[in-house]
Amino acid sequence: NLHCLRKGTRLIGRYTIEGVLGQGGFGITYLGIDELHEKKVAIKEFFMKDLCNRDEHTSQVSVPSSGSIQQVDNYRKKFRKEAQNLSKLNHPNIVKVLDVFNENGTSYYVMEYIDGGSLQQRVKQQGALSEKMVLMYTQQLTSALEYMHRNHVCHLDIKPGNIMINNERTQVKLIDFGLSKQYDDEGSQTSSTPVGISEGYAPTEQYELGGVSEFSPATDIYSLGATLF
Repeated sequence: NLHCLRKGTRLIGRYTIEGVLGQGGFGITYLGIDELHEKKVAIKEFFMKDLCNRDEHTSQVSVPSSGSIQQVDNYRKKFRKEAQNLSKLNHPNIVKVLDVFNENGTSYYVMEYIDGGSLQQRVKQQGALSEKMVLMYTQQLTSALEYMHRNHVCHLDIKPGNIMINNERTQVKLIDFGLSKQYDDEGSQTSSTPVGISEGYAPTEQYELGGVSEFSPATDIYSLGATLF
């Protein structure tokens, strides 16, 4: 992909890009190596596909349309703030954010790399999981959600593609908090990235304009139920 960092690119003199894991409208996720600890990591880069450009020689990210510069910068700041919020979450079933930094005119965060693929891939390749496995994973996910909701964070995009399994298949972790909202103690939103919708997993209120303006764990619980099914 023209937009993506090349294999071998180094970031802050510590991380080396190995390849691309995925790309969405707001960011690119790479497989990288943390040279300090000699281990694989996942690195998420803020890159708005429709509005950002990259210089292929310097890796610098720019916004060609001057009318969009402010908008992109606002989203980048939110991306960074949400990464910092996530880095404060510490739970065995939530992917750990290890580092947040700026480089190449954009922002990055580094997460632990989970090696067993997603639940979505697993079901696609091998069909439905046994009831025993499903209940074990669901218990882990409800524990993660309870912890998040206690800390006033809603995930808002729970689906099999956002749940990673470790190689031993004993543990799942929630990933991709791209839509997650931080709520203050009164229950109103403190971040304003647009709420996206994952068809079939999102509850009806997420389809309405401004539908998730109050802190409501119910939204995540509905999606967890759809995922369980």
